[in-house]
Amino acid sequence: MKKKIVALMLGLFAALSLGACRGMPEESGGGSGETVKLTLWGPTEHQKMLGEMVETFKKENAGTRYEITLAVVSEADAYKTIGTDVSAGADVYAFANDQINNLYHAGALAKLGGNHLEKMLEENGEGAVNAAKIADGYYGYPFTADNGYFLYYDKSVVSSPDTLEGLLSDLGAKNKKLVIDLDEPWYTSGFFFGTGCRYEVTYGDNGKESAVTCDFDDPVKGVAAGKAMIALNAHDAFLNGGDDELKAGFAGGSVGAAVSGTWNAEAIENALGENYAAAKLPTFTVDGQTYQLSSFAGYKLYGVNPTSKYLAHAHRLAAFLSGEEMQLKRFEDVAAGPSNVNAAKSEKVQANVALAALSAQGQFAVAQTAVPTNFFNAVEAFGVELTAGKVTASNLSEKLAVMTADIKTITAKK
Repeated sequence: MKKKIVALMLGLFAALSLGACRGMPEESGGGSGETVKLTLWGPTEHQKMLGEMVETFKKENAGTRYEITLAVVSEADAYKTIGTDVSAGADVYAFANDQINNLYHAGALAKLGGNHLEKMLEENGEGAVNAAKIADGYYGYPFTADNGYFLYYDKSVVSSPDTLEGLLSDLGAKNKKLVIDLDEPWYTSGFFFGTGCRYEVTYGDNGKESAVTCDFDDPVKGVAAGKAMIALNAHDAFLNGGDDELKAGFAGGSVGAAVSGTWNAEAIENALGENYAAAKLPTFTVDGQTYQLSSFAGYKLYGVNPTSKYLAHAHRLAAFLSGEEMQLKRFEDVAAGPSNVNAAKSEKVQANVALAALSAQGQFAVAQTAVPTNFFNAVEAFGVELTAGKVTASNLSEKLAVMTADIKTITAKK
């Protein structure tokens, strides 16, 4: 009996040793000779580019037999599509960062770890990294950082784009306007973020808000932001307006500067020609204190489906698609702004006036993620009143208190 036990133990040790020498099979499959089958979602206009990326991935991982199927689902529709049945969703899919909370609570995002996590944290900008964070970890691979805003200006008119005061002075001297959509909360928020105001949302296990904190009514920070906007709104060189106003103004010569994003780059460049320029947002000064105008920033990320049969391989694909090389290809193919720091600093990207300005603004941006449900409606209401002249120095604190209370109000999600 003792001999049989010894023989059995020796056989077990031999098997373990053999497994250790060969490398234990990945827990998500893909053993020797097996075909790894993955599905990748992306928008219609990126299918050709994604196909080329996949072929490069296969070549760089020739030791594994991959069968990768592309399907059309846009970043904007990721949660709507996969949220109905996670197990039927793609192994890897692109999504806009404002969906990350819903995707997380739907159980549709695998947590990053090991080398993939270290590389993601090391190679991407702070805003992009924060956009991938939920609760106790990181749940996405950032691959673009181009949904934000910065300053466009006519360099034959503006010589002082670094400060709001200098900018308005330059414009006023030439009878030109600065266009900002000051009653649009996406832009209004930049003043509050610039003075240091923030919000924070706590979510319950059901994915719904359980608590919201916000200090937009702070007697120093909130009031400074409000005073800056009141002064700007009253300035002769300011025009409250959106895309239509700024494009028509640049084309017609009445506008010399505007705050907007990359989607208007072509129209503004065509209007300004050799005088086309862009930069980070300016600073502004209130009561002797200077602040850097901030901004909201949106990102796109790749998510990995935790129900994937080939989970490790899905992470490998997502990491590859979001890496520096593929981010540069994405810039070259579809002019997408990189979240990867090295890619954003490359000569090719920096040669793009708009993306270079967006990259410079990125360090002052706040990731548009985990936004309170009532945030945009509350800030918009404040902005509408302010641009109508109904927010004044005498009632500013009261108006800030109302807005902040509305932001902090918990309402059931649909």
